[in-house]
Amino acid sequence: MLNSKIEKRMSSISGIGLFASQVIEKGETVWSPTLELMEKIHIDDLHVLSESEKHDWIKHSYQIGDTLYKDTDDTRFMNHSCSPNVVDLRDILVATRQIQKDEEITWDYLPYMNPYLVFDCRCGNQNCVGTIKKGILVSMKA
Repeated sequence: MLNSKIEKRMSSISGIGLFASQVIEKGETVWSPTLELMEKIHIDDLHVLSESEKHDWIKHSYQIGDTLYKDTDDTRFMNHSCSPNVVDLRDILVATRQIQKDEEITWDYLPYMNPYLVFDCRCGNQNCVGTIKKGILVSMKA
């Protein structure tokens, strides 16, 4: 379940993003899993999906073990950042610092990325790694 202090808006990072509608305190839960709002499939089952379903799973799923999980609520719009303001803490996402009103909510996809997703990071942070793929640094931005 997504924190009620979060709303979706257009993002300068990528498409739609999630933003704080009011201050979120350090350590506050930003997201916790809700089984009713989550789909899952075994990673080997991607090949049986239609091309559009496969694209959606690749773009919006995260991997734990051999299982891909996809949130069906607005959580799927949380963008990646190389300097995120949210971290995974025992299966919940919490704020690593106080997040200001109108600030975009971001987390680091790398530990949970599925192996098919590759993208150019546009987080704009000083330590941005550039093009990323699960567990592999593909290129560095100059």
